[in-house]
Amino acid sequence: MRPWSTQSRYMAVFAGLVLVSTLCGGPPEEGRAQHPGPQVMGNRDIQATPAPQSQAPSSRPNQRSGPSQRSLGVVPHRVNRLYIYPGTRTVVPPGWVRCTTLPDMGYWGRRDLMAEIQWLSRTGFIPVSPVGDSVEVLSDYVQVPAGWRAYGISVPVGGTVQVEVQHTKLGWFRLLLVDKWGKPGPGMLQAAYAHQPVLVTYKNPGKEATAVYVIVDDPAWWSDAKDPYTLVVRRDWDPASTDLSQVKMVVGLWGATPSVSAEFRGPSLSGPAVYPR
Repeated sequence: MRPWSTQSRYMAVFAGLVLVSTLCGGPPEEGRAQHPGPQVMGNRDIQATPAPQSQAPSSRPNQRSGPSQRSLGVVPHRVNRLYIYPGTRTVVPPGWVRCTTLPDMGYWGRRDLMAEIQWLSRTGFIPVSPVGDSVEVLSDYVQVPAGWRAYGISVPVGGTVQVEVQHTKLGWFRLLLVDKWGKPGPGMLQAAYAHQPVLVTYKNPGKEATAVYVIVDDPAWWSDAKDPYTLVVRRDWDPASTDLSQVKMVVGLWGATPSVSAEFRGPSLSGPAVYPR
């Protein structure tokens, strides 16, 4: 009986060990089975972070057209192709969408013609209509659909010139005053910082005569052949006794392209497209 009792005890101990190992081995397996849960959640969090970044580039190309590349803010779509006047290197100003509400400061800020001129100058010269030294008044209208036109005026050393635009819908107009590089130069800062100026004044602070360029901006295209604007030029010197023939109007980024629609009036000339020199 003793040997059988001893064998029974051995088998009972062995069975107990197997039972204990089974009971003790279960929880670790269950614990390992639960680990993938948090890992999957972690992977989802990592995948969700780049998602907005991957969507951002797809929306950017639609925001890079036209002036937005030149920091003009939210503006209508612009043309991608530029044209040159036949036989010249002068650019045809591209069109803007017509302004249909009275322009405010925000609109003028987005309609950055100085940046437009810099951009156009990469292709060719900017068209400008020279104003004769004896011209006191001219009637004209802007190029459509560009909505603006530039004029060049010669100013002697120490001379002061005042330019004023007049129209029945003056609240839609403004004047810009720039130098040969299409930027406000010395003596032009007051006009540059003014809000929607319709009258600009320039005094030549240099040591030699120079040309200044006045841009008439009419984004709503109110001026036309039937209702042109009037540009009044007031000088503090006598054009008859002041020689400004040495002043070059075609300089920097400007190319002379006389306006065929302009009519000049002065002491010694009148009529359309009259240029003393």
